[in-house]
Amino acid sequence: MGKSQFNFECKVVVHTANANLTYQYGKMANAIEIHFNVPFSQETEKHITEVELFNIDPKHFNLIKPGNKAELYAGYQGDVGLLVSGTIYKTTIPTIKEADTSYKLRILEGEDYTKKPKLNLTFAANTYASTIIPQVVRTAGINLRNVSLKDNKCYKDGFTADSHPMEVLDTLAQDCKTSLFYLRGQLTLRYVYDGSIDGQFDLSPQTGLVEGPTRESRDDDWADYEEDDDGLGAWSYSATSILNYHLTTFSSVKLHNKYVNVNVMVINGEHSFDGQEARTEFEAVTK
Repeated sequence: MGKSQFNFECKVVVHTANANLTYQYGKMANAIEIHFNVPFSQETEKHITEVELFNIDPKHFNLIKPGNKAELYAGYQGDVGLLVSGTIYKTTIPTIKEADTSYKLRILEGEDYTKKPKLNLTFAANTYASTIIPQVVRTAGINLRNVSLKDNKCYKDGFTADSHPMEVLDTLAQDCKTSLFYLRGQLTLRYVYDGSIDGQFDLSPQTGLVEGPTRESRDDDWADYEEDDDGLGAWSYSATSILNYHLTTFSSVKLHNKYVNVNVMVINGEHSFDGQEARTEFEAVTK
């Protein structure tokens, strides 16, 4: 999958108590100026997306509240996809920029699990992580998708889950050399090289590669330079593309120009649009 892309556009949808508010940028009659920064990674900590809307209806300022659900979509004519889904945790007072009114939204990705109660679960000796994880999410009421583990750790002395459920899941993920992260708003527990690749994006100068790739060794991240201690592999590649919603955590990419031809898995990066340039910067890994 990979093609030349034209006519950048994006859309913000805010679900308020009274209505769904939609704001669009692009070649449409009701377009407004929209800027944004959307970080993503394989880390458990939630990321904050900042969206700046210009010259929206003043009546909307009082409709949008913290806790409202929101989504941001971006792409090109005929190929637009979801960048992030989450909850508005902070709004701002509109400000004047030259002749324009700027209104910023900060979106915390995914469902809010911070108020989940502390767990109190005990598992017997020789219990595997694959047995513990489903019970933790079921007890806590957490929606977890796409579970795959690099190492299905056996807890020979048993396992006690006596902290916040997200802390428990993070511990289990680290023990299994697996990543716990939010993928477009959905909590995901996955090993980067589990083979579950939903298509591969072909990224070259012809399909949007703007800068790079550059390569670095990840040996410093390996235990005793022999074992991959985080499960992410030996090499990392960094590159910049025109904004591409396909490029997100654990996306499979064929990355090539006349100097490089390699298959990689994206682990972190950022989508951004400042009104002039729409870009996706990312780091990817390979075994």
